[in-house]
Amino acid sequence: MYDTKYNMYVRKLISHVAKKPEYWHLAHQCEELTDESCYALLSESLKKLDVGIPFEYIVGWTEFYKYRFQVTENVLIPREESEILVEQSIMILSNFTKPNLKVLELGVGSGAIISSILLSTSKSISAMATDCSPEALLAAKNNSIRLGVDITFKQGDWWDALNSNEDGPFDLIITNPPYVGTEKINGRDILSGYEPSISLYGKEPSQFGTNDAMKIIRGASAWMEDDGRLLIEHGFNQRKILSDFAISEGLFVLEQIDDLSGLPRVLILGK
Repeated sequence: MYDTKYNMYVRKLISHVAKKPEYWHLAHQCEELTDESCYALLSESLKKLDVGIPFEYIVGWTEFYKYRFQVTENVLIPREESEILVEQSIMILSNFTKPNLKVLELGVGSGAIISSILLSTSKSISAMATDCSPEALLAAKNNSIRLGVDITFKQGDWWDALNSNEDGPFDLIITNPPYVGTEKINGRDILSGYEPSISLYGKEPSQFGTNDAMKIIRGASAWMEDDGRLLIEHGFNQRKILSDFAISEGLFVLEQIDDLSGLPRVLILGK
């Protein structure tokens, strides 16, 4: 499996460096990269790949949902599992009958999730996104400009980034907070080590990785419309603890969604 994935990345690197379609090399296997600068770039890129630097950081972009997003080492590489947030958000938004909707993403990272939602719905939406990292906000803003979506960005920790006199309440709130527990840190999990640790473990890492999700759930009711929804991505072993916590905070667990591997991945909460 590793070899197959590695070979895929090598193929993509050749395509990226040669500025050719991805499968160009199959019909040109006897050809060489004669441009010295291309050869040097490919050689350097392969060295980075060999030491574990993610392909997405090497080329500076990633595919997510149906779109391409620029990524830097200051943002988490969007995962396929997070596309559930996009798909569920589109369905939820389609059920609203009001003409104008307000959507918030907490912890926007590269902007892949909220930008994909805006690009995939015809609804009239006022969108806002927050992040504690100025570098992440810059990456998200650059992606939003390039893709032509209108998002208001604010810096700060979760709800602290918002102004109660100006922002909210929101019809839809989406978030993919850090949810890797400290047991994964101590056990040297398979994560590459090149992604920002704050995006994986949060500012205050906890054993079960639920600190940030609980902070978001605790403050959600004040920022949700009466018929609003909160979508939160979580670790496969966190469904029960977060569901129970949400109920204790006066929220309703409307739906529990598994990812394509059949693992618990997303909660949909309401007031």
